[in-house]
Amino acid sequence: MNVQSSSHLKAAVQLDVAILVETEVLLRGLTSLLTQISRVTIVGQRELPSVWPERDHDPARLIIATLPEWKRIAANDLTCGGSRPLVLLIGEDIHSRDISLPGDLPCDGVISLAETTVPTLDDTLRRAVLGEMPMPAGLARELLAASRGKLRQCNGHSVAFTSREKETLSLLAQGYSNKQIAKSLGISAHGVKRLVGAILLKLGAPNRTTAVIMAMNEGLV
Repeated sequence: MNVQSSSHLKAAVQLDVAILVETEVLLRGLTSLLTQISRVTIVGQRELPSVWPERDHDPARLIIATLPEWKRIAANDLTCGGSRPLVLLIGEDIHSRDISLPGDLPCDGVISLAETTVPTLDDTLRRAVLGEMPMPAGLARELLAASRGKLRQCNGHSVAFTSREKETLSLLAQGYSNKQIAKSLGISAHGVKRLVGAILLKLGAPNRTTAVIMAMNEGLV
């Protein structure tokens, strides 16, 4: 099977989606759009499912959340079945400062509420499942501009990673969780946290998402 057909199959997998938003209007609107995408099953509204459904097939799991709800779930262990759901933020005015929060809060893409239609939402979900980081063009430019400035401040010289840190950064770029990285590298979860911490420190990045964007922009991964 060639790469193109494999990517097509991956993008066409069934999707279990949880919606975490504050207002009834947004909940109804987003629900209406998602129900028009045949491969989407809504498994939670305003709350994460206590247990994600077990299915005969292997669906991709996604959370669509507004910024306040995204911050609220930060303390939760999102891991399910050995992996974590993809997390997509939705809003009208999301900036780089909003997704450059301290800690290990995952963000796999941003949906512009003002630009959301059934086709654009379907395309965003498809790209997220394929491992891309979909986001509005303006936000992407803002993040890249911020990353250039931060790298220039890294003690005036190029960032140098150890071989282990490079392996970890590569896995972060693929969306791996700490548990998945630990399993892939054959090390403890505590060891992964040390490696991720070292990467964030060297890049001057506040979180994993920003670190990956900065590294990609500079050709480090």
